[in-house]
Amino acid sequence: MKVQNDLVERKDLVPMAPAVGPFPGGDFLRAWFEELGDDVEPITLDWDMGQLSMMKSSTLIEMMGETDLTDYHSPLGEGLDEAVAFLCEELGSGINLSFDSLPSEAATPLHTALSNAGLSPAATVHETAMVLSLPDATDDFYGALAKRDRHELRRKRRRYESLIGPVVLRHGNGEGFDEFVRLHRLAPGEKGRFMTDRRLAFFSRLARSPGWRVDYLQTPTGKAAACVFGWSDADGYYLYNSCFDPELQAASPGLVLLQAMIEDSIKKGLRIFDFLKGDEDYKARLGAKPRPLHRLEATT
Repeated sequence: MKVQNDLVERKDLVPMAPAVGPFPGGDFLRAWFEELGDDVEPITLDWDMGQLSMMKSSTLIEMMGETDLTDYHSPLGEGLDEAVAFLCEELGSGINLSFDSLPSEAATPLHTALSNAGLSPAATVHETAMVLSLPDATDDFYGALAKRDRHELRRKRRRYESLIGPVVLRHGNGEGFDEFVRLHRLAPGEKGRFMTDRRLAFFSRLARSPGWRVDYLQTPTGKAAACVFGWSDADGYYLYNSCFDPELQAASPGLVLLQAMIEDSIKKGLRIFDFLKGDEDYKARLGAKPRPLHRLEATT
């Protein structure tokens, strides 16, 4: 058991919390740290059966990866109690711990481990992810929606087809990624300023990593009406970021793209479609259910 001032990848371990996508994994965390983590020091608690990746700034230690860009945090493996006790002893007194974005399956054992180490962790729900459980057939998906929501989806799809053309879903990280960046930078206000050069480097790096892809609606001109950047495995899809052409807003391309992607995910046999953080109303109207995310705070 040891504490290291570095990121240590352990591909032999799985997250304590299930269905958390790529976020607790070494590939994602290293990409974030090397592209965006200038102001923090990496700390890895590593033991035979598990691992906890953290970052330190001044007297504050958090889970590795900033809250706004890391939708789920989770320790890896098992055997957390002894490891957390060792960590607290190594840190000494006066260090603030703040572990956010924890699903219940990770928050509960981590809370227990901090308590067993003699700390008094405070627990709050600070965010909510929205997760859609996928049925076996698309008819079952539509059948589970409220009648007005089902009709609204069909109405907007018809409007998209009348204003733009057929719904053509494409996947790819070449032209699709270029379109994703283009549409992001066309967005008005704060969203249009999101894709800085440094964030572009981060997203470009993710796009070259296994599981990441861009899904987009291709218009008759060959351009994208809307794009989604996300990650998938054999069980689920995780929607990380999205954008659409503001000139085509009247055709609701973002919602039509989600509808096409959900249908595609069902056909591929995926079990979940995770909209990740944010409890926006449209997610609930598509059938997604809330998954609370917890923050644990304590002082050694």
